Amino acid sequence: MSALAGLRQHGDINSLKAALHQLCSEFGRITRLDILTAMHEGTKQAICFLRMERPEQEQQLMKTLGVGRFGGEVVFVLNLDVPPTSEDNGPSSQWADSDLYA
Repeated sequence: MSALAGLRQHGDINSLKAALHQLCSEFGRITRLDILTAMHEGTKQAICFLRMERPEQEQQLMKTLGVGRFGGEVVFVLNLDVPPTSEDNGPSSQWADSDLYA
């Protein structure tokens, strides 16, 4: 199982943030993390935008995880393994707070 596939089990944002910080710690410290959740064709998704302390850390992270960059941020989309709720009917999205970890 890929490292990103292991993140699919995290249905809540706080759990996903903690798992991302743990996963990315081998590359350096995350300085910014924003997560946008959305429903797409009945699947809950997390669109993750992050920045590391140094560009070379971001390059290594992108190479290792097979993710890309958009607008200066490392970005990837996770399809989350959580059942949709009645609140998830139709297209929607919501930003999560981005807490910076020291």
